Amino acid sequence: MGTTGGDVMEFRKFDRAALRDVVSMNDALGVLSFYVTASPQEESSVRPAWRIRFGNELSELRERVTADPDRARRTAVLGRLAGLEPDFRQLLDPAESGVGRVLFAPVGDSEVRAFSFQLPVADQTVMESTAYVRPLVNAVETAPPAGLVVLSRDGFRMIDCRYGLAEDVGRTPFEIVSEDGKQTRGSAAPEAARQAVTYRDKFERRVEENLTRHLRAAGPRIAEEAGSRGWQTVVLLGDVQLTEVVAQAVGGDVIQVDAVVDSLPPAKLAEYVGPQLLAARARHGVRLVNRVKDAALSGGQGALGLEETLGALNESRVAQLLLDESREWSGARTPDGRLHPPEAVERAEPSGPAVRESVMGERMIERALDTDAEVIVLDGEAAEILAEFGGVGAVLRW
Repeated sequence: MGTTGGDVMEFRKFDRAALRDVVSMNDALGVLSFYVTASPQEESSVRPAWRIRFGNELSELRERVTADPDRARRTAVLGRLAGLEPDFRQLLDPAESGVGRVLFAPVGDSEVRAFSFQLPVADQTVMESTAYVRPLVNAVETAPPAGLVVLSRDGFRMIDCRYGLAEDVGRTPFEIVSEDGKQTRGSAAPEAARQAVTYRDKFERRVEENLTRHLRAAGPRIAEEAGSRGWQTVVLLGDVQLTEVVAQAVGGDVIQVDAVVDSLPPAKLAEYVGPQLLAARARHGVRLVNRVKDAALSGGQGALGLEETLGALNESRVAQLLLDESREWSGARTPDGRLHPPEAVERAEPSGPAVRESVMGERMIERALDTDAEVIVLDGEAAEILAEFGGVGAVLRW
């Protein structure tokens, strides 16, 4: 969001649309990007260590700016930093929620965009012509959107988990209808003593039939919610007899957890299934890399390696960009904005001389998001498979 004289900065809710908005930020004088992790483990009665680190980063930035021979730019940047002091105080306020906090501010206007979430980020301060987003992408990719569905005989509850935050998004009760058409949640009143056992058996069968019908009907609703919210994984929690019915109705990549946890709050539920979500992300990454590898090697809709991937990005053919979380690439960019491997600096390009790019990962992310492609950051086994091809690849649109 933008802030001007005296306005209070607000931390925006992060989503992929917000990321695309940030990527579109550019300024001839520079865009300032600030990352800080408000670590509870580093709290101090005087001054938290993370606030000290931020102060040191800010001092180093001011020193670099002060040494800039361009007087107009130097004056503009130092003035902008002075104007951001109220925002910095809020960014560093221990009372604010969120572990990871990010702030972007173009030098040439009063716009400020800030985000916070329950994920750590790599502490750093950067000034470039565009917003520096790779640390943000790396952070949020560790906890992609997932849905938790807590099942009981009374109904189900859906929880949206993304970027370290978890919140309830809806509860649906199961109304069990008895033979006389009355809704009930418990046992039926007994009929005459001689019919009690027979009625109870019939009622229990009726309840089970209705419950199964409700569970099967829940599947498509959960699948629809997963699609609209972009859940990479759906986790079903509850008695295995309940989760099994819903899993068959939902289809796709569903994890079942045999646990009765319907009373837990969203954050505790997310913590409870954390290992399962981490394992699911790892499996998803491996499947995706193998899919790209098979497609690329058979001449299909896949690209492997820096040169092929950059070529596909230049042609807007990338649907999903795959990057090794820990790797950086160098390359070149020509005046028309096209991205090239490093050797392009040494050869003549039709659009003019190419300039070196030392953070090609950032440029690839910008290009991918600008063409509405998805960026997926990989680690572990998936990154090891991709390492054979320079740690970069892509799923192609055509």
